[in-house]
Amino acid sequence: MQTFKWFWIGLFSIALFEPGIVLGQERYRTVLDSPPWQRHAIDDSSFGSDGTKFSDVNNDGKFDLITGWEEGGISRIYLQPENPKEKWPYIELPSPDVEDAFVSDLNGDGFMDLITLSEGDHQRVTIHWAPADAVDYLEAQNWISKDIPVTIGKTKWMFGRPINLDGENGMDLVVGSKDPNGTLGWLEAPENPLIMEDWKYHEISSLGWVMSIELLDMNTDGEVDIVITDRKGDLRGLRWMENPGKNFLSNTWDNHFLGIRDGEPMFMDFFENPNSSNGLEFIVPDLYEGWEHFQRKNGKWESRNISYPKIGGRRGKSVKIADINQDGELDLLASFEVALDRSGVIAMMGFQTDTPYFIDISGKEGVKYDFILLKDVDSDGDLDIITSEETAADGSKKGLGVIWYENPIK
Repeated sequence: MQTFKWFWIGLFSIALFEPGIVLGQERYRTVLDSPPWQRHAIDDSSFGSDGTKFSDVNNDGKFDLITGWEEGGISRIYLQPENPKEKWPYIELPSPDVEDAFVSDLNGDGFMDLITLSEGDHQRVTIHWAPADAVDYLEAQNWISKDIPVTIGKTKWMFGRPINLDGENGMDLVVGSKDPNGTLGWLEAPENPLIMEDWKYHEISSLGWVMSIELLDMNTDGEVDIVITDRKGDLRGLRWMENPGKNFLSNTWDNHFLGIRDGEPMFMDFFENPNSSNGLEFIVPDLYEGWEHFQRKNGKWESRNISYPKIGGRRGKSVKIADINQDGELDLLASFEVALDRSGVIAMMGFQTDTPYFIDISGKEGVKYDFILLKDVDSDGDLDIITSEETAADGSKKGLGVIWYENPIK
């Protein structure tokens, strides 16, 4: 498809116009030639940074970050410093082949423990028990790492979420993996969660390759359901598993498909549009085929495709929806992989309006970005972008690491 070049004189900016399909309609989409956002490194000292989650682990009122470094064989809890533009101090714990890392207080002592999920040859879920002391918490040698035996060698664990699913014994863990033996299920916390042999695994569904897990009440029955993007296999797609009820968790969880049955759904986002009465909406990158926007209308899920722009990487990775320029319209933030000499992080501003346009956030540095977080890192009143990038231009796993992009509107 031919690319047309136009010049936009206002504000000394150049706009590139490319034809595309947006929400099923033919229209022109502007690529604004604005400079990339300023990038700040939180940590770039290990290898294969593989996704970042957040929590206030030390109760100081500031969010902290958790990242697994797959090729580095470690996970780090980053404590937000007074100046977030400096490198962040961290607690480092061993986690070979780590694919996901997050925190939760699993034993109810008031201190966040670290949970890591490993694929590769390690294949297990590990709980890293935190010391119940604020000073000791900062010293890695005071932590105790214990594997959950029922998970060892079972499958390649990929993604997890903490939730008290059964209402007993504190937090359980919803976990998913990829083939061979791909499975979605929950790890039931025992009365004493420190007794690792007493953790039990309950399968909910087989799957091919889980990319993301969200815990939402999809049918407004008061029970938390499990929404996943399953990238491979016969059950691939955006789908949700219906919670049979707190007292019936061993019963069958009914599977409901929303779509992307022939594609490869990646990291999803969900949101409620303040200008719509449709309730929850979902946006999911289909690896090669653009973003799928799901809305529930008249009791049925419908989707529209939004094609990827030519400035972005060749494979979609994640998406977030928010109003990042505070104009009252929702924007689409996206990350990509296979982004050599392309942008790995972009935004589609006003993506539901008649005049959407793209901005390049990352520039051409970085090749394989992971999922995006939106937080006001520098406390200036706007949303910044946190992500991780794991692959250098030479193909090595010495990428940009854990980074954040500073929103320039304030």
